Amino acid sequence: MLYVQGPPDTSVTQERLLGAQEAMGAGFDLRMVAGQWTEESGEKSVQAFLRLKTSELFVPRVVASQNDAMALGARRAVSGLADRERKQAWSNAAYAGCDGLPEGGQKLVREGKLAATVVTPSNAGPAVDIVAEVLRTGRPAPAQLVLKPVSCPDLSTIRPLRS
Repeated sequence: MLYVQGPPDTSVTQERLLGAQEAMGAGFDLRMVAGQWTEESGEKSVQAFLRLKTSELFVPRVVASQNDAMALGARRAVSGLADRERKQAWSNAAYAGCDGLPEGGQKLVREGKLAATVVTPSNAGPAVDIVAEVLRTGRPAPAQLVLKPVSCPDLSTIRPLRS
């Protein structure tokens, strides 16, 4: 798997990487590149990776990105490959993103530009609910609330990918 992460020094990048590693488990050949949350940075980081001598024999089954924009950029980098054989091999990979906005990642999945996206739930509604509860009851707010992401398409019926 090629994994396109955001800026490595940010907490969201680190948390998304930990979540991905937890979900994948051991046994994956994971290569990572860093982007800046933009489509252009996803494209440039994958282009740089593809120029490395060490990447010549690597063909991922999955190109996963920490957001949908970088996933789209990664796919564009592969579509620009001059080596037709390598381009074909990489084009067979499943491209997946994260954030899954209805007119963003979910639309890209519907259009076939991404194989999947992780839909991160909005945190505004739960935050307002917590503030209202604190104001109503006077009890302190929880230190942390973890919202469960979902996938698009629904991956619960798909057999997990194994290395």
